[in-house]
Amino acid sequence: MGRNIKMSQRLQCSMQLVSLKSDIFSMEYPVFALDGKSKEPFSLVHKGVSIQVTPSILGRATVKDKEIIIYCLSHLMTLHNLGFETGNTVAFTGYDFLTTMGRNTSGKDYIQLETALRRLAGTRITTNYKIKNKRIVEDVGLIEEFRAEFDGRDKLFNVTLADWLIGCTQASYILTLNNQYSSLTKPFDRRIYEICRKFCGAKSSFSISLDNVRKRLGIKGNNSVLRRKLGLLERVLDYRLRVDKHNLLIFSDTEKGRKKLADFQINQLSINNR
Repeated sequence: MGRNIKMSQRLQCSMQLVSLKSDIFSMEYPVFALDGKSKEPFSLVHKGVSIQVTPSILGRATVKDKEIIIYCLSHLMTLHNLGFETGNTVAFTGYDFLTTMGRNTSGKDYIQLETALRRLAGTRITTNYKIKNKRIVEDVGLIEEFRAEFDGRDKLFNVTLADWLIGCTQASYILTLNNQYSSLTKPFDRRIYEICRKFCGAKSSFSISLDNVRKRLGIKGNNSVLRRKLGLLERVLDYRLRVDKHNLLIFSDTEKGRKKLADFQINQLSINNR
């Protein structure tokens, strides 16, 4: 297929078996809230990166709301990789989105979808984060706008993504997620998976301090609570997890990763039996 094939400004999402994609920025930092209770502004300074998130009257956009961005980016990135030129606006039916992301299709689910779009449109971020050495413009949205219209059979949603998200696709500043990502029903589990995917990736293992994990989750409290919660998780999709006193240890579910996990467990037994 030839390169740089032009598409209309509005992309209709209708392809099946599209790999799920996420921008790296929101995998690395807590752009999205873990629940819908976050009504106050959120700020973080970590490793030289500052982030301020300002919610709308509906609250801060959540990890669950992020599914919409993942859905749109997944289609955009697929077409980008095929050589199509894409615009900022993505169109999809409510039914296609809800079924693709493993949700129900009741009237309540459609209402939740529209509420999520309103939170995404109302949430603003200011950051000095750079994507491929290009700084994200201050006070930007997660999406620019959305429109919903009824086509006689289903509701059609038109979502215009923010320029910085389009820049992520153009710069390939995107990572592929496990296609079972939406099966993770708990926002905490999703964020831990994103952290594993970003920092461990295809490596056999990776260690990250609990302080670092807590900041990237955007949660308060002490590490003992986080340690107990992570200790109950043990595994999240492609990664197996273990916790020591100060760190989260991530092992990929590969032959090398499983060997490193076995070595770690043997070493822990040795230490406990001394």
